[in-house]
Amino acid sequence: MFGKHLERAAAGAVRRDVRGPVLAVACAVLVATFLVLSVSRAAFTATTANGGNSVTAGRVTPTDDDSGSAMFTVSNMKRGDSQQRCIVVTYSGVDADPSAVELYSSHYTDSGDFASYLNLTVEEGTGGAFGNCSGFTPDNTIESGDDLAAFDTARTDYATGVGVWDPASTPVSKTYRFTIQLDAGTPNTEQGEWVTALIFT
Repeated sequence: MFGKHLERAAAGAVRRDVRGPVLAVACAVLVATFLVLSVSRAAFTATTANGGNSVTAGRVTPTDDDSGSAMFTVSNMKRGDSQQRCIVVTYSGVDADPSAVELYSSHYTDSGDFASYLNLTVEEGTGGAFGNCSGFTPDNTIESGDDLAAFDTARTDYATGVGVWDPASTPVSKTYRFTIQLDAGTPNTEQGEWVTALIFT
């Protein structure tokens, strides 16, 4: 509730006159009257209400076309082998203009140091669909040169994520193409090792 306190105070100026006691008495009575009115009016208060206030958070709603499936399930990679997969992310938020969509890693798990030898490249673009990059056209390369372990260490949340896509309307979509490559210098000790990772946008 917003409140307002209303006060009124009368004010008067008394002119001093030395011509006789009668005028002095009249002025004293006049001053007393003003003081009584001033106190009486100061006792009045009033309020005005502003009700029904409500604040609601906007909804930012990203979805993807993976239907709950993993983007990569790759076996028997050899040194220098690479694999590409695409995923389409759609922004369909209501009443909210989001910041840029950022990509980051929740955490990976591996059986040794395998994540250190999986090089990662991520591009934003258009075309393609989940698991199929046919027709993909890149707009920006947002990650290149880091291995999965380094990406996971550096990109831990939205504030440290990567990405430049900033949806300005709804619904609107962007395709992400992920390329993983097993480094040519992967040592023999990594034979049979594995890694799992969870990526967020």
